[in-house]
Amino acid sequence: MEQRGRLIVTALITGGMFLAGGLASAAQDATPAATGDDHPAHIHVGACDNLDPNPTYMLSDVKPIAASEAATSGSEAAIPVEQSVTTVDAPLDKLATGGYAINIHHSAADIGTYIACGNLTGAVDNGTLAVGLRELNDSGHSGIAILTAKGEQTDVNVYLAQGLSGAAMGHMATSTTPAANTASSAGAAAASPAAAQNATRVDIKNLAYNPATVEIPVGGTVTWTNSDSVPHTVTGMDRSVLQSGTMDPGATFSKTFDKAGTYDYFCEFHANMKGTVVVK
Repeated sequence: MEQRGRLIVTALITGGMFLAGGLASAAQDATPAATGDDHPAHIHVGACDNLDPNPTYMLSDVKPIAASEAATSGSEAAIPVEQSVTTVDAPLDKLATGGYAINIHHSAADIGTYIACGNLTGAVDNGTLAVGLRELNDSGHSGIAILTAKGEQTDVNVYLAQGLSGAAMGHMATSTTPAANTASSAGAAAASPAAAQNATRVDIKNLAYNPATVEIPVGGTVTWTNSDSVPHTVTGMDRSVLQSGTMDPGATFSKTFDKAGTYDYFCEFHANMKGTVVVK
């Protein structure tokens, strides 16, 4: 199955093809400016032209794949590819019913702008479903998603590239080497139980962080509690610094801040929810 996935992606990139996948355009914000930011990704209920704005399954960010200098220089330089790899707690036969879509956002700071989307429809072949990810909002990004059955779970591999067709290809051939991926430190973000007892507390209720802004000293800890009836996240603009993952109702998450600064964050499920931690 892994070999099949590699063959599909290789054919996509080397052929420079644009995968429309028969998907309708989604009406979203204005054309995003080109940046090197990681792209948040989710699986939503609905289709690309009519998505439920609240994600059902979180995917890892779509990030650049580091390439060697030889592969990114010269007249035959490869088009840089971005990738997301996630194991989702849902069987493939559920995701492939036609009731879901994969949606890629511009960045954590511009979560409301969609850059690519693909409906999870089509035939499952030997436990694998491959779907095209169509460009949205003139982003220049398109690609492919490969979903592989893994018992009651599904491995989701997303591949995205910019400039697979049209005049943009000439520009992409001279692009610089993507920066190496930054490993997420979400696992290290949780504070010890003893520290959490003395933490500054933020209550997540009525689709808001209460209080929205907190001030703490260097070395202080903030603990968030989800008092709502729906899942939320505490996701920093720099995810390597602050990322709670999905917080189900009743869940708590703690983070100790060791450096002074202003840390803005938001909820990946509800982009209008925003908060700030000021560390002095």
